Amino acid sequence: MIKKQIILPTLLFATILITGMTGCSSSKSPDVSQGDNSGTKVSDTNTSAPSSPGANTPERAQKREAIRQQVEAVLTPDQVKELSAKLQQGEKMRKAVFSLNLTAEQKTKIQDIFKAAYPRRQG
Repeated sequence: MIKKQIILPTLLFATILITGMTGCSSSKSPDVSQGDNSGTKVSDTNTSAPSSPGANTPERAQKREAIRQQVEAVLTPDQVKELSAKLQQGEKMRKAVFSLNLTAEQKTKIQDIFKAAYPRRQG
């Protein structure tokens, strides 16, 4: 009985240690430095195509600015100041806008702006 109480936890602990060590030393890890990159992460040297969905291209920046201007046209001056502050703190546009104290009419207009700007997010 005592052997079972010792062997089972020991095997479990060994399995966790081995799994943890192999997971940390995997060469497929994106943050592993190789060669003489002197600590540069793989993600830092990634040159993705500008057409990728997450790319910050000038066209996307212009589109975001146009959407922001449309949204600001619906808001009161105090709400515009609050929105600007939230966006400067790094909050996402949609979350920042809907965290404002909006009237039902403002919510409807802003939802229509977002639906027109991002049609694939519907339904």
